[in-house]
Amino acid sequence: MLTHPVDISACDREPIHIIGAIQPNGALIAVDAPTGRIVFASENAEDYLGRPYGDLLGMSLVDLVGEGQCAALCNGRLEPSRPDLLRPHFLRLARPDGTAGDLECFPHIHDGRLILEFVTLREAPAVVWEEDLVRQRIISDLIQPDTLSELARVGAEIIRDVTGYDRVMIYRFAPDRHGEVIAESTVRPDTFLGLHYPAADIPEPARRHFVLNVIRTIPDIAARPVPIMMRPVAGAQGSAPGEGRPLDLTFSKLRAVAPVHIEYLGNMGVGGSTSISLTANGELWGLVACHHYGPLHLSWSRLRFCELLGGTISALLQSLENRIQLRDGIRAEKTAFAIEREAGRGKPLRAVIADQADALMEQGGADGMLLQLGAETLERGIVPASPFDPASLRTVSVDGIATSDHLAGLSPAVLPGSGIAGAAMMDLSEDGTDWLVLFRQEFEESICWAGKPDKRETLQGDGTLRLSPRGSFALWREERRGRSKPFTAGDGEFLRIVRRALFAMNSLDRERAAVVARALSEAKEAQLRLALMDAGHSRSMGELASALAHELNQPLFAVSNYVNACRQELRNCGVIVPPDVGALMDGAVAESSRAADLVRRLRNLIGQGEVTLDPSDLNEVIRRGTDLALAAARSTTPTVVFQLAPDLPLLRIDAVQVAQVVLNLVRNSLAAMADRDGGVLTLSSRRFGPFVEVGVRDTGGGIDPALQATLFEPFHRSTTSGMGIGLSLCRSIVEAHGGRIKARPAPDGTEIVFTLRVAEEGDDG
Repeated sequence: MLTHPVDISACDREPIHIIGAIQPNGALIAVDAPTGRIVFASENAEDYLGRPYGDLLGMSLVDLVGEGQCAALCNGRLEPSRPDLLRPHFLRLARPDGTAGDLECFPHIHDGRLILEFVTLREAPAVVWEEDLVRQRIISDLIQPDTLSELARVGAEIIRDVTGYDRVMIYRFAPDRHGEVIAESTVRPDTFLGLHYPAADIPEPARRHFVLNVIRTIPDIAARPVPIMMRPVAGAQGSAPGEGRPLDLTFSKLRAVAPVHIEYLGNMGVGGSTSISLTANGELWGLVACHHYGPLHLSWSRLRFCELLGGTISALLQSLENRIQLRDGIRAEKTAFAIEREAGRGKPLRAVIADQADALMEQGGADGMLLQLGAETLERGIVPASPFDPASLRTVSVDGIATSDHLAGLSPAVLPGSGIAGAAMMDLSEDGTDWLVLFRQEFEESICWAGKPDKRETLQGDGTLRLSPRGSFALWREERRGRSKPFTAGDGEFLRIVRRALFAMNSLDRERAAVVARALSEAKEAQLRLALMDAGHSRSMGELASALAHELNQPLFAVSNYVNACRQELRNCGVIVPPDVGALMDGAVAESSRAADLVRRLRNLIGQGEVTLDPSDLNEVIRRGTDLALAAARSTTPTVVFQLAPDLPLLRIDAVQVAQVVLNLVRNSLAAMADRDGGVLTLSSRRFGPFVEVGVRDTGGGIDPALQATLFEPFHRSTTSGMGIGLSLCRSIVEAHGGRIKARPAPDGTEIVFTLRVAEEGDDG
C-alpha cells in the first residue's frame, strides 16, 4: 500500500493514480500478465472472494476463477478505451468453504498488469428500466432542446430522478478552466445555479482522470480506504521482474479518494458523490456533479446507466456546439465570400471593408474597428482617440491573429481613458504594415463564486503552513473591471475565416499595384529609350523622307501624265478606248495619286509626326492593304484566311497609313513563303479592352533570332531585299496612333501584331 503521506500543498502534482488503496465497496486483485499470478490484492479480498489476501498473493488466476472463466476474461476486451467505460463480467467463484459467490467483475489491463475489481452482484433488475416515464424522457425530452442551457437542465433532472441524489449539477468549464453551474436539479432549498467554481477546485491530476474515465463514484466519503497489499518480492524466489513497482490505478473504478478531495467534499457537507465526465470534440467540456448529503450506494447497473446518460448528453452537447459553430462559420464564410466577390470585381479592399464594416463588427462582437492599409486608415465605431500601436497585441499573435480581453495587461499605457479594454487584431500583410483591429469596450462583470476562490493556509504545530481546500462555499461576489467580454473559440474561427479572405485580397491588391507600378516604370523607361533613339535618327529620317518624297513625286506625277496622254492620243487617232482599258487607265491614275498622297503623309509622319485621323472601318483597311500586296505579288499566291472580328467600331485612324502597314507586313510574309508550297497567310482582328489588335501570320521560315532585337529599327533588313526601313515605318505609323507593334512567337512561321487604340467618347482625334 501507499505509505508516504499525501502532500496537499502540491495537489496539482499528486500521483493519485498510485494511491495504494481502494474504497471498501469492492475488492481488487492485480495479476502479472506474463506469469498469470496475483501480485496485488486488497486487504478486504476475503469479504468478496472468500480467501484472505495472503492466500491470493502468488496464486494463479486460473486457480481462483476457473479455467473457463479465466479464458472468457482474457479473451475479452481488456485495453481501456479513451475514455474508459464500465464493461462488467459476471462471475461465480467457488470458495474454500464449498459455497459460491456471484460477483460483477470489471477487468482491464494496464502497465503490464491485469487488474480485476469485484463488487457484489445485485440480482434485482434496475428500476429505471421499469419506469416508462423515465424511458420516455430519455428518448424524447433529452434530444429535443436546441440550446445548451435547456439540454443541461433536462439532463440534470433525468440523472437526479434516476440516481436519487440530493443535488445534481452540470458544470461547464470556461477557457481559463474555472467552472460555472449552468444547470441544477435539487431537493434542497438552496441553489448553486449560476455560481462559479475556481479552476483550483479540480487539480490537474483529477482533470486527467476525468478525461480518461467517464464515471467516478464515491458512495461514502467517510469510509475507511482499504489498503492494497503487494506480494513480497525481497529475496523471494520465482518473482517476476518489475513486481516491486507500485500499482497504477489510473483506470480503476474503486480507486480510493485523495485526502484533499475528502476534505473538500466534507467542507461542502457532502457525504457521497458521483461525477460523470462530459466531453466535446475530445476535450473535457464539463462535469455532471452528483452530491448526496449522506452516504449513497448505487448499484453498478445504475452507474452504467448514468454512464450511458453522460455519454448521450456529451454527444448532444457536442452536436449542439458543432451546430452553433457551423452556423457562425457559415455567417463568417458569407462575409468572407462577399469580400472576395467585391474585391474580385476590382473594388479597392478599403472600400470593400467599409461596406462590410457593420457585419464585421457585429459578428466579431466589436464596438469599433480600425483598418490600416498602407498610408490609409479607416475608422468605424469606438476607436482609440490617439494613434493605436498594435505592437503589444503582436506579442500574443498566433498565425496572424491576436486577441486580448485585457489590453492593459499587455501594456499599461495602451489605451488610457478610452473605455476600450479588449481587441482582436488580424495581420493583413507579411510585413505587418496592414492590419485590422476590432475593439471591445470594458465589460463590467459580477461573478458569483461559491465561496472565495482561494485555498486556506493553516499554520501547523511545527510552524509550517499547510494549504487546504476551501472551507467556505458561501456566496462571494467578485467585480471584474478593466476587461472586455472574452474572445471565444467561435470568435477565433470567425477571425480565421475573415483574415484568410482579407489577407488574400490584400495580397492581390498589392500584386496589382506592383504590376501597375512596374508597367509605368517600364513605360517611362521605354519612352526615354525611344526618345534617345528618335533623337539619333529623326534628323536623318526626316532628310531621307524629304529626298524620297521629292524623287518619287516626280515619276509618280509623270506616270499619271503619261497615262492621261495615252488616253488623249488614242482619242486623237479616233480609237475608241474599250471600257475595261479605260478603267485600268483610271486605276493607274488613281493609284499614282494615292501613292503620291502616301509619300506626302509618310514624309509628314517621319518629319513632323503628323497623322490624319478619320473614322474608318479597320477590317476594310486590312482587306485593302492585303489586296494591294497580293496584286503586286510575283510568286504563287498563298491561301489567304481572314479572321476579322465583325463587331469592331469605327476607329479614328489614318486609313492610308494603316493600310500601308498591312501592305508592308503582308509583303514580308509573301516573301517569307515564296519558296514554300501550301503557304497560309492569316489576317486577324480582335478587340480587347481599349485596344484593337491586328495580326498578320504566315507559315514561312520564321525570323532569324539574331534579327529579333533590331527587327523594327531602321536600316536593319528583315528580308533579303530592300533598304530595311519597312518595319521601322510600320512602327512609326503604329506608335503615332498610340499603339504598339511586336513579333509574337508562332508554332510555324512568323506572326506580327500591332494595336490601335479605340477612341473614347469625347476624343477630338
